[in-house]
Amino acid sequence: MVNIIKYYILRMIESQKLRIEKSKKATATVTSVTTVAIIAFSTLLVLFSGPTSSSSITMTAYAEQTDTINLTKIVNASKDTVWNIISNVDKNPDYWPISIVKNISKSDNTVEREVTVPAPPFMDNKAHQIISLIPDQFTIIENQTQGAVTGVKTISLLQAGNDANKTEVSVVWNLDLSKIPGIGKGFAKDGISKSVDEALNKIAIDSN
Repeated sequence: MVNIIKYYILRMIESQKLRIEKSKKATATVTSVTTVAIIAFSTLLVLFSGPTSSSSITMTAYAEQTDTINLTKIVNASKDTVWNIISNVDKNPDYWPISIVKNISKSDNTVEREVTVPAPPFMDNKAHQIISLIPDQFTIIENQTQGAVTGVKTISLLQAGNDANKTEVSVVWNLDLSKIPGIGKGFAKDGISKSVDEALNKIAIDSN
């Protein structure tokens, strides 16, 4: 089991580094090795503390990602102001198309919960999420381990240039769409991309 865990962590780190090298806005996304290490550490936490068996989570949550959504938006507010909005995960339904069914566990910087999310016809719309908040890096890592679509969504904040009252909000969402029938993958990705754009616009409005 330890070798399996090491294998998936190495796959995640290598995959994240490759995406960073290819991204035109690498500096606005998860660009540091530190953040990659945090994602790896988060993987270990999920594997050993999740509600299902570790082998099941390994196969479901960290299957090879099939697509990536990478969007950014400049918000006319400080990082602290934006952080106060996005770090209140109980308010996620105000910005993202989800409904919180119940919180399984909750601490200062970690939330495990069940939610309902948009799903293709005839597919289960229930999902399981583990959310890690990293305040000193203004970063949130949302790991969706169960559902029609799984994967890791990373939201990070950077000061835009030299203006402390402008913040660049970046969303990098590594998706596993393997459960979606081939003909529906494009529609699913377009729908998720649209939801990210809408969430960024709502966050920008509420930050002013």
